[in-house]
Amino acid sequence: MRKISVVVFTFVFAVMAAPVLAQSKPEDNPQYKLLATRRTSTMQKEIDEVAGKGYRILVGSPTSSTEMAVFLSREGTVEQPYKYKLLATTRTGTMQKELNDAAADGYRLIPSTMIAKSGLLVVEVVMILERPPVVAKQYDYKLLATNLTSTLQKEVTEAQGAGYRIVGMVSRGEHMVVMEREADASKP
Repeated sequence: MRKISVVVFTFVFAVMAAPVLAQSKPEDNPQYKLLATRRTSTMQKEIDEVAGKGYRILVGSPTSSTEMAVFLSREGTVEQPYKYKLLATTRTGTMQKELNDAAADGYRLIPSTMIAKSGLLVVEVVMILERPPVVAKQYDYKLLATNLTSTLQKEVTEAQGAGYRIVGMVSRGEHMVVMEREADASKP
């Protein structure tokens, strides 16, 4: 009888403890996730995959002249994940257009992801934009770029007069300032 009691107790304990023991370890489900790569197309794919698991971007940075890294935090949901768009170009005019095209789709720049990344012969600027599951506000962007700080001061002051505010700056030989304003809801 005593053997049966010990066996039953052991069985009951094992059944009750199994869910606790089967829980994922912190390293299986970390709070923070680091992505690092040299290729922007690879970074976009990896961000999409991790965002689908409920992560949101916190910050980005170059880790060397050719590699970039992004830290994400588990803050979103799998049911309604945040979406991301990585923009990368060597041309200021192209970045301006792509910023505003993405903004028209509900994306907003994450200023802490503005990176100057060296390529073979040129330095490209990388920026990541985020779109929440429900878009409440939309934004317009103005990108100012110059080698002359006196010119930059004048351009920033003019843009400020039009309702823009500085949200980020990155340098790659020239200084690039990104300014943002809430989009006019009355525009089609």
